Amino acid sequence: MARKVNRAGEVPGLRLRYRLEGHGKWIDRIAWSPDGRILATPSADRTVRLWDPAGAESLAILKRHTDEVNCVAWSPDSTLLVSGGDDSRVVLWNAHKRNAVRSSTPRRDSFVVDLGWSPDGSLIAAALGYDGLAILKRSNNQWLTPDLLGCFKVAWSPDGRFLAVAAATEVLVLRSGTWTPKLSIKEDASFVCWSPKGDLLVTLPAGRGPITFWDAATGRRLRELEGHISEVRSVHFSADGKLLASKSERSVHIWRCDTFETSAVVMEYGADLGFSSLAFHPLAPVLATLDDDDTAVRIWDLDYDLLFGKPPKTDSIHYTTAKVALVGNSGVGKTGLGWRLAHGQFKEHESTHGQQFWVIPELGITRADGVECEAVLWDLAGQPDYRLIHTLFLDDVDLALLLFDASNREDPLQGVEYWLKHLAHAAKERSVAILVGARIDRGTPSLTGAEIAAFCSAKGIDGGYVLTSAARGQGIKELMERIKAHVRWDALTATVTTSTFKRIKEHVLALKESAGKKGVLVSLTGLARRMRKLDPGLRFTPAEVAEAVRHLAKHGYVTLLRSSSAKLTVLLSPDLLVNLAASCVLEARRHPRDLGTLDEERLLRRGYAFPELAGLKKGEQELLLDATAMLFLEHNLCFREAFNNQTILVFPSLINEKRPRIEEADLLDDVSYRVSGAVEKVYATLVVLLGYTNSFTRTNQWQNQAQYLLGPGEICGFRQIAEREGEIELVLYYSRSTPDEVKALFQGMLERFLKRRDVAIVRILPVRCGGCGKVQERSSVESQLRDGLDYLFCRKCGRRLAIPGEDAIKSLPAAAQEEVKREEQVAERRTAFAAALVGVKGLRRRLEKDAANPSCFISYAWGTSQHERWVSTVAEDLRDAGVEVILDRWHNPPGSSISRFIERIDSAEFVLAIGTPGYRTKYDTIDADPVVEAELRLINTRLRRRSRRAGVLPLLLAGDLKTSYPPLFEDSVLLDFREEDAYFVALFDLLLTLYQIPFDTPGLSDLRNTIIPESESLKARKR
Repeated sequence: MARKVNRAGEVPGLRLRYRLEGHGKWIDRIAWSPDGRILATPSADRTVRLWDPAGAESLAILKRHTDEVNCVAWSPDSTLLVSGGDDSRVVLWNAHKRNAVRSSTPRRDSFVVDLGWSPDGSLIAAALGYDGLAILKRSNNQWLTPDLLGCFKVAWSPDGRFLAVAAATEVLVLRSGTWTPKLSIKEDASFVCWSPKGDLLVTLPAGRGPITFWDAATGRRLRELEGHISEVRSVHFSADGKLLASKSERSVHIWRCDTFETSAVVMEYGADLGFSSLAFHPLAPVLATLDDDDTAVRIWDLDYDLLFGKPPKTDSIHYTTAKVALVGNSGVGKTGLGWRLAHGQFKEHESTHGQQFWVIPELGITRADGVECEAVLWDLAGQPDYRLIHTLFLDDVDLALLLFDASNREDPLQGVEYWLKHLAHAAKERSVAILVGARIDRGTPSLTGAEIAAFCSAKGIDGGYVLTSAARGQGIKELMERIKAHVRWDALTATVTTSTFKRIKEHVLALKESAGKKGVLVSLTGLARRMRKLDPGLRFTPAEVAEAVRHLAKHGYVTLLRSSSAKLTVLLSPDLLVNLAASCVLEARRHPRDLGTLDEERLLRRGYAFPELAGLKKGEQELLLDATAMLFLEHNLCFREAFNNQTILVFPSLINEKRPRIEEADLLDDVSYRVSGAVEKVYATLVVLLGYTNSFTRTNQWQNQAQYLLGPGEICGFRQIAEREGEIELVLYYSRSTPDEVKALFQGMLERFLKRRDVAIVRILPVRCGGCGKVQERSSVESQLRDGLDYLFCRKCGRRLAIPGEDAIKSLPAAAQEEVKREEQVAERRTAFAAALVGVKGLRRRLEKDAANPSCFISYAWGTSQHERWVSTVAEDLRDAGVEVILDRWHNPPGSSISRFIERIDSAEFVLAIGTPGYRTKYDTIDADPVVEAELRLINTRLRRRSRRAGVLPLLLAGDLKTSYPPLFEDSVLLDFREEDAYFVALFDLLLTLYQIPFDTPGLSDLRNTIIPESESLKARKR
């Protein structure tokens, strides 16, 4: 129904006309018909409603979907409507007759999260979340599926030539028809839309962050809008392009697009789930928004004279920040030079593995358009081991100071080329560089000015070179002037923020300068208290403080840490976390057997003497250690593995143990990849992610080599060759018995993971002799290519062979695409689970549930290989999580003592009963096997003793409670493992039960949400 409202609902510049009510659950992405006569509202109540915007009752309730409806899209002539939802369907409706014309499924078992109808009416684009993109051709009603890593929002350009999609890790602008990328923006976005003229793209981040404007032709970041104090979920341009509306969890902001000032703010609370969408009328000054937890629609009339004539709703400040990075090899004097630039004086510094930064007011300016510009100088350590950590933070560099030791006689420019290659890929746009010869007070420069100038010219170093001495102050003034001249201030992204946000930022930065070691960690409440002490006249809400700090964290000024009690803690010196991570790397590197590992339990319980923790309280130390472990696991720099009754963190790139020299005649090299750019994390990430898939089991890893197994004898592996800084080669190899389909899957997985890295990739195909079939040695092929030759002679039969050209990766092998996509999702979920497990262990420490690790016996039925593999997987996952697992294939092998194994079963704290139809059969047909009799006797006893019912945990893998368990289990609460996508959530809940952590423990829901599969929360947008 449509309900009129009184004047109490008015906001200056907006008049609330109607509230449209009727949906039983939240509404998702709403859409006006192009002629403006109908508003369509899809809902989680499984219906689509059509409304008359003039205020009449609901025109129709469209029912065809069997699950939540997420989105709708109109045909250009307003006669047809399509809707999509969680039932995998796209339904075509006749908007006038109100009936369904056709229903189709772009892809089975996928969610349709967004739809877009092309301006010429010939195509319909469907975003399917992690299942990618589907395109319906209206001419033949056939679905096409372009190969994308994911797709969460689609938007057609006004002229219909391009389709913008918010993919998994980037925003792509695809050419209509060929679906090839015209533009790629490296932004993890959940939302994208076009301006009415088609010259701008606007994106929203996957999570909290600013509204970002991009040049649609070049992909250059133009402007960011701050001001919302909660996550922004949707934006929409008015038809004339003069206004932009943005909807967050708490409010709607109306922005002027000429000044980017906020003209009006409407308070509206959205649902916890849902897109919280809004939409301008295509012809009239009218805006539709959602209200009442997104279950109702509000129709607003807009007064342009008021919106453009009155002062801004909030005081806004336009500013931008230039990131200037000091990089170079260890020992070239970066910190000393940075201190001199920041403080105007010299201070002796030892070589450090840390990072630090300073805001340098002397470098700041005010642009012609009034944007305030400031420069931040970042100092990063240069030792090779520490690059693994620091390159996590070397993004968006605007100017790089490339330091080298000018007095070095052997190789003065050592490391400069490495940093040039890395910066070329780390920066979203090409950054300017200045070559800086440091420490000239220690000796005469070994290179002439002409030699250095020639090097700068050859390497494209725009800023030339400067010779400096931090100790004597030589060259400092010239370097400062050079920095000012070469920062491209006019090209930097302007941020529009509130004056309150800006003042909070200034106060936080002031506190950073004054905070000692004991004041570096502070709660949000404590931070607000400190700021009021600095400036009693400053007025702000707790929500404004929290959001301003989140923006500061996004730019690296502070770090937000979440403790095991769910409270956010502000780390005023992010370098402390980075330095602690670097110390962990050093400790792993010092492993006596060169295995590159840390004992996780010892790490999290403060068992290593790290200097960064000195002087901090116990709780602060544990908070930092938890955050460090999560940092490693989230970025796939290490993996967790149980070994000799301890859980260790293994860092693949730090392993120095070499593969034993054994006969490898059965292993054959195959395709290889030349990878350049930010390559430090590539090898470690691939080792971890490939081992996180369901298909491949990691069997061994050595220095620069990892090996996996799919089936018996089906060996797949790869090794890393690093011959030049900033460039590596990855060589795949297989056993002779590995089938082609397994090779295709392994290659597809590795390529897909590679494509997600910010690197340049070239695929080099193997050279196989057409006569004798011998695959030529990779080294021979490389040697010929380096000599500029495109042929070689077969090492076996002497035939001349052509070397195929380098092959840039375009798409995955077709046969492996579907399985590869599924495995990629598994790897991502396991990554999230591995990081969340650190939080669970933190909760356990806080609740003092650490007397002893729990033990469990796994009871299951043999005979189904798929179920047996699943049991092995869950057993290994539990063991890696610190649970003592008793499993027959581990502890009762042929020839072992049956009586001793039975004793172990009896001693188990928990019994995990894996429910399958075969398990019910096993239970009903007890034979003479003494082990089976013992385990069933134990289960029966525990089930009958109510005081110990928690000792038996049913895990349902197949079937249902009646077909997979005997009657004694009828009133048991089970954990459901039948859905593969929800495996890690169920495993998480199982661990909480085993660890005896209450499910209502503060902070637990936030941890659990990090591992909820995308399919469960996709309707809320990609988080």
